Amino acid sequence: MPAQATRVTASLFRRPLKRDEMLPEFKAVRRDPAAAPRKPFVRRLLAAAERAVERFPSIPDTTYTLWHEYGRTGVRRNYDRVQHAKRTALGCAAVLALFRREPRWIDRVHDYTWSICEETNWVPPEHMGSYPIDLFSAETGFQLAEMAHLLGGLLDQELVDRIRDEVERRILAPYLRKVYGWFDGHNNWTGVCESSVGAAFLYLEKDPVRLARAINRVLSGLDRFRRRAFLADGGSSEGVGYWQYGLINTVAFSEQLRLRTRGRVDVLGHEKFKQIARYPGAALVAPGVYYHCSDCHGRASFAPGFIARLAERTGVDELKAFLNRRSISIGPNRFAHMIRTILWWDGRTHRLPTITDRLLPDTAVARLVCPRHKLVLMAKAGHNAENHNHNDVGSFALYVAGEPVLCDPGCGLYDGRYFGPHRYENPVCGSSGHSVPVIAGRQQEFGADHCGTIEAFDAAGPVKRLELEFAKAYGLRSLRRLDRSILLHARGRDAGRLVLEDAFTFAGKAGRIQEAFVTWGRVSARGGRATVRAATGTLVLRVIEPARAAFRVEEIPVMLAGETEPTTLRRLACSLPKGAGRFRMEIVPATP
Repeated sequence: MPAQATRVTASLFRRPLKRDEMLPEFKAVRRDPAAAPRKPFVRRLLAAAERAVERFPSIPDTTYTLWHEYGRTGVRRNYDRVQHAKRTALGCAAVLALFRREPRWIDRVHDYTWSICEETNWVPPEHMGSYPIDLFSAETGFQLAEMAHLLGGLLDQELVDRIRDEVERRILAPYLRKVYGWFDGHNNWTGVCESSVGAAFLYLEKDPVRLARAINRVLSGLDRFRRRAFLADGGSSEGVGYWQYGLINTVAFSEQLRLRTRGRVDVLGHEKFKQIARYPGAALVAPGVYYHCSDCHGRASFAPGFIARLAERTGVDELKAFLNRRSISIGPNRFAHMIRTILWWDGRTHRLPTITDRLLPDTAVARLVCPRHKLVLMAKAGHNAENHNHNDVGSFALYVAGEPVLCDPGCGLYDGRYFGPHRYENPVCGSSGHSVPVIAGRQQEFGADHCGTIEAFDAAGPVKRLELEFAKAYGLRSLRRLDRSILLHARGRDAGRLVLEDAFTFAGKAGRIQEAFVTWGRVSARGGRATVRAATGTLVLRVIEPARAAFRVEEIPVMLAGETEPTTLRRLACSLPKGAGRFRMEIVPATP
């Protein structure tokens, strides 16, 4: 039954919750805990879990100084790293306790759980004030509730009672008191928070009336999440990493609720989830490599239990192609993720997915492929108020054997400035760090009205064609049209040759135009010819029109997510002669 047509009643929850009702695969674990570890991938997971726990001879401490570091300096990674490490170590210890039943792992579960319950806040400092319940606190509540339920008699009752009290105080009661900003459904927050809170209620709440009230609210939030966080074609403007993050707990909760209500409520039963499940295939560049516009990362790996269950429940068999060794992660993670990898995945791997030409018309992302030279072009239109937005309408990335030789900079370092009023001064987020023009000294502007469209997509012949129009991205009244045409020769003598043409139409006097193309590679330029060298290949860029245009190399230090030192982004800038309204350039792979 589709979620938006469902309203649960207390009568659905009057039966007492049975031990394995919401995760029936766990019955086999209770009968024979040693059975699952006989599978090779489970042995690898447990070995990795043991190493993760042993990395910390003592429990990582979320100290006062770390807590206040964000307020003093804007740095959030140090506190976040400790907070996440503690929860990952707890999940690993809990899995080890379940399958090995050794006292040392049960003791670790007791100690880590008690430490988390003693934390002043489960919400990290960067989210305090605006979000009394945030992503991480909601996930913490889900983790503790599920762990207490599934570990059953292995845990001291004192600890189980403490979990109930803390999750009630920090998650369940506050959720029913207030409507939070993430309830509107526009990004991954809604999927993570609503599903995690809903799962905690299903495990811990004994009053059927209160439980029904909570679940109805969760279903309303997840309905918004399905409708607003994903376009009609199933695409996500947040990229593959956030696609998984927003969905992974949604799939877990949906399955719990479906089983608890004996199939009467099925969130994943909505037809749109079929489109959503196809999105990774549209963003794929190479095994483990995905198009990373906005704040997403270029490399991602999937939890195999999540992928296996989503493929099964939606009937999208193409998603199973991501169950290959280069696309999945079998290692330390939160308890909910690891236990579902063990219970929901049979360990079988599949052939790597084939990368073909693809258009997501509503997400406004296109992919063109030249297999002979291992070239993949990814381009986008869209608008400049997308989730985790960068001002990048009309930009593109060109990959050679999975490496972005002409790139999108991807995700910058999350700190106090990154999400503040100065966000678009950062080249990672602003259009100066993307392969789009600067027009009359103006970069692209933020806002949904600053947008573009994919005008044409034709991948049928030997020369594939993509056309975009994105004049509105700049907020310039004098700029009537900005047409970007990309031709990719996929077969024949010119295979691998790409021709890019930008045509500018002004009302009255034309503004000065500077073209720009960005890369992490090594660059050399002379006149209208430039060479970009990367580990997987070399591209040669040559200006065709206007004849006098010349490249200039600019080096821009940027801070990226996960880095402690700046990385150099190189910008190939090409200023057009005054009055020029057209730019044509060819890009060809260098001959080895």
